[in-house]
Amino acid sequence: MKPTNFVWHYTVGTRLPAISESGLLIPARSLHATASLGVLWFSRQQTWEPSTARTGWKRHPAARTAFPEKDGVFRFGLPASDSRLVPWPAVTRLADIDIPEAMAMVSAGLRRGASPTDWLGVVAQVPLAELRFQRWDGATWRDAQLDELDLAALSAMRPTVPPEHGKPRSVAAARGGAMHDVH
Repeated sequence: MKPTNFVWHYTVGTRLPAISESGLLIPARSLHATASLGVLWFSRQQTWEPSTARTGWKRHPAARTAFPEKDGVFRFGLPASDSRLVPWPAVTRLADIDIPEAMAMVSAGLRRGASPTDWLGVVAQVPLAELRFQRWDGATWRDAQLDELDLAALSAMRPTVPPEHGKPRSVAAARGGAMHDVH
């Protein structure tokens, strides 16, 4: 299949150890949601999904080129014809995302240059075996193998959250494992 026959779940390298360990992409709830189900977000965007930007490097092409030297930019592709994909805004109703939360997602996405009509969601786990995996090399997306990456080094780069009862926990542990990449 050509890459345009895929929709993409974009992520960074520090999230790959938890993803690899689980063997799945797992839907995550928005940190601000109240009663919603988790959604595993995909995008029709073929270069980068602007709504995933949390810092300027993801919006600026020159900075994006330098980023892979740090922890890497990756994506998982699902065939665009997959029946589990639900387009925006129908996915918000399926996942029981409140209207104010959905409007906040649209507002944040638009500020980052996204188009909500590019967003699709899956409300179920997706095994990695069903996905295409690619790495950004600074200029283009290239097929890659998750098991060929130095996951231990990427795991060591993951920030920690404040300790609970005197025991430090990783962000992955605090979020319940491999839940990742909330829009």
